[in-house]
Amino acid sequence: MEEKKNTTVVKINGAEYRISCEADEEYVRHVAYHVDKKMRDLIIRDKRLSTSMAAVLTAVNICDEYMQAQEDNEKLRAQLLKYAEEAGGSKLALDKLNAELARLRAENQSLKMNVVKLETELKNKM
Repeated sequence: MEEKKNTTVVKINGAEYRISCEADEEYVRHVAYHVDKKMRDLIIRDKRLSTSMAAVLTAVNICDEYMQAQEDNEKLRAQLLKYAEEAGGSKLALDKLNAELARLRAENQSLKMNVVKLETELKNKM
């Protein structure tokens, strides 16, 4: 099934652009605003930049941000996997401890019953 394409008119650095894509209008406007802000910030810092130079530098800066975000994302994924493995190991250790606790409780109950039995026997011999 083919997605419906939406057309949104946006302004970037004073020029209007018609953008046709599957994303909704609010998202396209948000992206265009981000590009416009980055481009204007560059032009404000260096008034000698032509529109095309500013556009290329904006693209490079946004691509750099994207690549850094991807790298951060990969680091976070690796950390999550490490935490998941640690949690799995902790779960196994917890299961073992719970089994040992259950065994010790049963042994404790058996010993209490044995104490009662021995006390009864001792009273009967007196």
